[in-house]
Amino acid sequence: MSPSRLLGPLLILLIQSGPVFSQSEYPDVYLEEDWLPKIDSLREVYGKKVSYKNKKGMELATLLAISHYPELQDRKLKIIIKNMKGAPVEASFGVFNFIKPRRSKVYKILIQENSFMERLTLNQQVAALGHEMAHFIQYEQRKYFGTLFTLLQYVMSDKYRLRFEKKADELAVQHRLGPQMLDFAFYSSDEQIRAYMNKLDND
Repeated sequence: MSPSRLLGPLLILLIQSGPVFSQSEYPDVYLEEDWLPKIDSLREVYGKKVSYKNKKGMELATLLAISHYPELQDRKLKIIIKNMKGAPVEASFGVFNFIKPRRSKVYKILIQENSFMERLTLNQQVAALGHEMAHFIQYEQRKYFGTLFTLLQYVMSDKYRLRFEKKADELAVQHRLGPQMLDFAFYSSDEQIRAYMNKLDND
């Protein structure tokens, strides 16, 4: 089992008096009744660089999703829920990210107020937010000009957009969000997600 697979549970265990997981890995299902009592501990470990504009019940899902992304935990993350046009949830970033060092970058997840996101189960919210966080990994992998080219292709090509979104699903699975993606995913079928999971287990 890889160290990254254990990082989230171990960090929480360090500050909790009792066990958090019944197994030594991320759970297959996140249930609000299990995790809401642990929100203070989650804030302490994962929430120091997360800010909110209008939380509306998204804080717990955000903290659980970010626990799957150790490489993003030293970045500033803003969750913004507001009336807006466009997709119900989308990944964005600070205007000056291109010239900032990695640890100074600001990432944003924009959520349309009163959209379906607020009606999803906790497990499904974690899946949706985990997918958006995977886009931040994609942006960092592409750097400045790569990101600009990606955004241009995303707007101009439906095929490229679908490929880019499916890659985000695959990245989410690589970060042990496969069970959550099976519960809620827009772009990849259950068969594709299971294939991502099988590939991960066989690597």
